Amino acid sequence: MSARTGGEPGCIGTLCNLTGTPYGDIASFATTTAPEGLLVYIEASADDAATICRNLHGMRMAEFFTNANAVLVGRTRAPGIDSLTQHEAVLDALAGLAIPIIADVECGHVPPYAPLVNRARGHVL
Repeated sequence: MSARTGGEPGCIGTLCNLTGTPYGDIASFATTTAPEGLLVYIEASADDAATICRNLHGMRMAEFFTNANAVLVGRTRAPGIDSLTQHEAVLDALAGLAIPIIADVECGHVPPYAPLVNRARGHVL
């Protein structure tokens, strides 16, 4: 699947606060810049799984993922909680999108810190 990578770096703890503002208006970005859709990448730096789950539900309800062709989820060392892992938190919030969700991408706050270039064309195999 081809698309452009998301217009914002992927830290959920930052993005959840920008969603719905002019600085996190991914729907407009997609409409004007990437009508073929987006590869949105996200990752958790330190927030526990319950916080990530809440933040992702809010982002989904604010249509942050509407133009996504896939969501790439960076590996994390952020903690789970007794009843929820980080992977389960992502699936709880985003599985209903009916698009691929690719976990443990080597980007974000965990080595090897592989860079993803914003606004670049990407292809997921």
